[in-house]
Amino acid sequence: MKIRGIMVVCTAILLTQLLADAPTSANVEGSGNSPADQIQAQKASSGHVQAGEQLVLKQAAPYFADPLSGRERVDSFKVNYFGQPGEAFAVEARSGEMFTLQDYSRGKLWVPVWYTTEASSRVVNTAPVYISLRAKTKLSLTPGSSVRWSASTLGNGEERPISVARWDDWYGIAASPAHWHEDDIMNRPIVLWVHESQVTEQKEISEGLMEPSSSVSITAVRDIADLLLHKGASAEDAARLLGQPAVKEHSGNVELAGRTYLLGESWRFVRPEGQFIAYFSPAGRLETGKWIWPAGDKPMSGLFAGDDYPFTHHFMAGPLPATLKMPYVWRNQGDLQYAYLTGASDDVLVVQGDDGRFSGMHDDSNVYGIDRLTGEKLWQIDAGYGRLLTMMGNADDSVTVYTSFSPEKKAYEDRVRHIRLADGKVLWELRPEGGEEGRFLEISGAKNSVIIYDRPDMGRETGHLAVLDRTTGKQKWEIAIQGDYRVLNSGADDPYILIQAGQLLQARETETGTVVWTLQADTITGEDPHLYPYYAGGPRIDPFAPENSLRRWILHGDQWLLVDLETGSEAARYPAKTGERFEVLNERYLLIQRQLPAKAASADSSAESYESVLYDAAAGKKLWTVPGQASKGIIEGEHMYLVLDGVPVKAALQTGRIVWKLPVTASQNYSLMTPGSYVLLDEYVLLAYGYDLLAIGKKDGHIAGRIQNIWMGYAELREQISRSGLLNITGDEIYAGSANGAVTRLSVRKLEHRLKELDK
Repeated sequence: MKIRGIMVVCTAILLTQLLADAPTSANVEGSGNSPADQIQAQKASSGHVQAGEQLVLKQAAPYFADPLSGRERVDSFKVNYFGQPGEAFAVEARSGEMFTLQDYSRGKLWVPVWYTTEASSRVVNTAPVYISLRAKTKLSLTPGSSVRWSASTLGNGEERPISVARWDDWYGIAASPAHWHEDDIMNRPIVLWVHESQVTEQKEISEGLMEPSSSVSITAVRDIADLLLHKGASAEDAARLLGQPAVKEHSGNVELAGRTYLLGESWRFVRPEGQFIAYFSPAGRLETGKWIWPAGDKPMSGLFAGDDYPFTHHFMAGPLPATLKMPYVWRNQGDLQYAYLTGASDDVLVVQGDDGRFSGMHDDSNVYGIDRLTGEKLWQIDAGYGRLLTMMGNADDSVTVYTSFSPEKKAYEDRVRHIRLADGKVLWELRPEGGEEGRFLEISGAKNSVIIYDRPDMGRETGHLAVLDRTTGKQKWEIAIQGDYRVLNSGADDPYILIQAGQLLQARETETGTVVWTLQADTITGEDPHLYPYYAGGPRIDPFAPENSLRRWILHGDQWLLVDLETGSEAARYPAKTGERFEVLNERYLLIQRQLPAKAASADSSAESYESVLYDAAAGKKLWTVPGQASKGIIEGEHMYLVLDGVPVKAALQTGRIVWKLPVTASQNYSLMTPGSYVLLDEYVLLAYGYDLLAIGKKDGHIAGRIQNIWMGYAELREQISRSGLLNITGDEIYAGSANGAVTRLSVRKLEHRLKELDK
């Protein structure tokens, strides 16, 4: 009898524990529509679903890469996509409570059948709250599911579970995958479910998740934002979830469709572990978001998941800069995504706009004038997806514009227009005959002249060159040139017209075409490496001080010659070598990139296959050599600033000794991070780096911060216009182009004063 009594007591205890662990519903004894009854009905119906049957999602549902049984680790799941309500699919096979579907672009996916039931449509997202669970609580794949895991195995055990959803008497708990990104693939968090009978306590998360004071881990914040913050959310919803941003700015381009792009407001949230930028439409609705993370030794950019995923992730190898709130003199918002300064007079700026399509192509482009004092747009010429070239000289009050396409007629049409800068009035116009798709007409300039020419192509053996009076547009003279040739003029102020054909370089008088001087080479001139599309070689063209030197480096035969343009005499020379290209820092110094012989014939163009040389043409020798690709050089006194493999560097001019180098945590080439050139202030340098305009201390290279409201970026195959037109300085004026269509004028004096205040 004593033994039987002990057995009865043990059995009662065991039953009590089992009942405590089992999910129950407050409505178990209610009607057949109770949550418990619906769960049982779902389980029964799932067994009758046949292959080929059409199912429709009633609730946003995770698409798993593999079926789940509950025997795997709770964080081993891989979800790259979420299905949306109303999405239909044909069942391919069944495994337990999950069905598989085959998607053309996404492959084989598994989804819990519960998300196709009407009951699942009652899931409600909630504000995140901490919850405490009973010991031995199980987390279910769906409410009432037999696929379950121990709640104690969720996460790293250091943070309490966070509920982000409710379904009747069940809590939805955010669950993070073990590896939230693998290379360039994002693995997304999911919701697992626990019955309210297993919840012993819940605690409101009072602070915004991205507030500096937030105690919620950045991993949990990332998961919660993924699950709760969707495209179309209001700015108020974002503020309730994340808190107030550290800074609000004009947004970048959140669509890539020329004039249709949306330009609203961006909110930047900052925590030491990472930053988040939310981009809102002009109507205040979330369009997309960007996470910025420290990269370690593997920087990556633009990681995202499926089409339904509104965020991208960027892993930065450099420091994550603070935002510096700086007042600007004025800001002009253009129509297209990219804006570059290409010319200037005392009163007017000439800006070229581009939509930034890949490989140098575009669907839309334009050129327009901005009042230098007020920032007001004065005039604009649209060029559509045709070619657009501009040319103006020193202290000019007009600009010559060539377009090959008419957006109004939606047809190719060559037009050369000479435009008055003050109001955009066409002073004269020429419409060369034969305008057609694929024709490459070029324009250039020399003293008082406009040069219009085409080179042999598409089966033609002869090119034509015509010289017009710059003031009236009347033709002065023309010639036909047999075989290929190049026009080497830069800007509009060269004394003569420079024509290079084969082994001959001629300087012709602008009024009559008379040959003034010639240079004969021993060999035919090869391909100019400065024309390599991914490299901005030669001199940088300053829009405020166009090329006005009468001496220029010219590739002729197998030599680079520093030629006096007035006389044709040679001032210096440098042997042209295969695999070399260089920037002209001034008449004396060349910054040369040299492909190493061991890899000269390889397709590999990584930083490890290059070295860079500073060459002193006056002394006829190299001063120093460094590994990697050096570019964007600018000299100041005994030092020079450059970009080495895309990393900002200050070096001693004569020895190449590195004074400082921006700290990065990876060794790969970052050249695409630095599209523009340096601007030198008194104690700081400015440089476009990634999406930011950085202010860097001259003395020690510390990052003072990123300038607010200026959005930089790289557009493929716009190397030369980016180098010359993205960032410029003259007197007290700084002009910043952008990757969100804006041109901004800043005051040097006010900017420097503000930077010094912040660095105290």
